[in-house]
Amino acid sequence: MMASVERRDTSRGVSYDVRYRELAGRQRSKSFRRKVDAERFARTVEVDKDRGLFVDPKLARTPLAKVAADWLESNPAKRGGSLDRDVQVVNGHIVPALGDRAVVSLTPADIQALVNRWASTRAPRTVHREYAVLRAILNYAVRLDMLGRSPCRGINLPEVTPLRRRMVTADELARLANAMGGVGGLGPMAYLGTVNGLRWGEAAGLRVGHLDVAARTLAVRETVVRGRHGVIGFGEPKSEAGRRTHAMSVALMEMLLRHMAACGFTMSDADALLFTAPSGGMLRYSNWVRRCWYPACVGSGLGRWVTDDDSGKARFEGIGFHDLRRANATGLVAEGVDVKTAQAWLGHSESRLTLDLYAQVVTELGEAAADAMAARFLSAPECEERAMESDPGDSAA
Repeated sequence: MMASVERRDTSRGVSYDVRYRELAGRQRSKSFRRKVDAERFARTVEVDKDRGLFVDPKLARTPLAKVAADWLESNPAKRGGSLDRDVQVVNGHIVPALGDRAVVSLTPADIQALVNRWASTRAPRTVHREYAVLRAILNYAVRLDMLGRSPCRGINLPEVTPLRRRMVTADELARLANAMGGVGGLGPMAYLGTVNGLRWGEAAGLRVGHLDVAARTLAVRETVVRGRHGVIGFGEPKSEAGRRTHAMSVALMEMLLRHMAACGFTMSDADALLFTAPSGGMLRYSNWVRRCWYPACVGSGLGRWVTDDDSGKARFEGIGFHDLRRANATGLVAEGVDVKTAQAWLGHSESRLTLDLYAQVVTELGEAAADAMAARFLSAPECEERAMESDPGDSAA
């Protein structure tokens, strides 16, 4: 049904009604006092429908706060931790600023102004994270035909300085593992993070049955996750790529076997967790990082407590468990492992993540690359011969 204009006489004068159908098939109407305005609206409706830019005027007036709330509930597959972070951004930074505004009223200038306010008080990475949530909400509004296009376009964001992550050495890793309780305690988790690149949740979710001693492999099948409403439990890896089987070095497999023996496990205890809380049961990250990780990092010289000048509160400065995984990725690159193999090893769904997020360029790799290129393209005898033939006097002339 094409949009049509109908004249109607009312007690207040002539009215021109535009009748049209939404893309979903619902019939709508909109009234105008002037015929020219009605005809313009009717033409606009048909053009926008053809271009896929049609929006329902009623839906377009929905407040951003309502759209944000619906967006938060729109993805049942989102992990609890990610959902909690999104809720904090929505309720703490987006709704207070723009929540009462109709989505159709938002312009790129409004978005840029909000980003600028954020940038004046927050770190660049925080601004990027908050903007990503706002952009996702407005893209959701576009998908629901509330907007023809998102106002999040052409937005200038603060520049993010790449983080310089600390790379652990073999001696530092040994001290860290010993401080975590060594074999029989939680020490082997540090080696699984560094040598095999496991995420914390993947290491915490390992069971005896995930080890195949004969094949010398370790299967990543479960991970400790925080579900919705803060419920902690076991879940599958983040993606299908996360379900993987790792080859194990002889040394690390023997370490895990000694760990099992110290814990009183045999291979028949297939469902037993390799690493548990002091009172038994699964590890919870918040307790683990406070009771195990921070003290171990401080004790091994890989972290310290500092007092914040503004709040007077103590905060931890040092490496995180994920830095062990970054060290693993960098080590794979340093050893010449190809990107696709590294991607499968780390359980990434995209090779871009392997390169962009983890494969840090360290000074040693840069120097090795420079030496390799010099060896390939510069002949030492030839360089010496050219240096002897050059005449400083000619150069001066």
